[in-house]
Amino acid sequence: MQAKSLKFYTDTHIAKSIATQLRNHGVDVTRCEEVGLAKAHDLTHFEYAARLGYSVVTRDVDFLRHHADWQAQGKTHYGLFFVQDHLQGEKAIGVIVRTLLEYHELVAGGAATVETDITNQVIYVR
Repeated sequence: MQAKSLKFYTDTHIAKSIATQLRNHGVDVTRCEEVGLAKAHDLTHFEYAARLGYSVVTRDVDFLRHHADWQAQGKTHYGLFFVQDHLQGEKAIGVIVRTLLEYHELVAGGAATVETDITNQVIYVR
């Protein structure tokens, strides 16, 4: 069985330039606006990403609650990359992109897997 690749789904709280930079590095990333979910409820984003195997990237604290609820219900999601509040502005974009690229490269290189290292985890982007 081939390892699952790490791909990202971002909500409206994440700058468009982050998706652009990730794509420039060959990363599969989808923004909520691109799939008609810009105004969707947070849980709809979470369900969409889980259904299609995306890791959610957000700074919206409501997703932490959704993660906990899913854990309690025994549901699976493909990771939540939670961006800390102190990461704001242009300088933060580089930190966020670098962190996501590091995880992507770890999975692509076989040093980590989505199944064992990302699935059902909250990873704090600091």
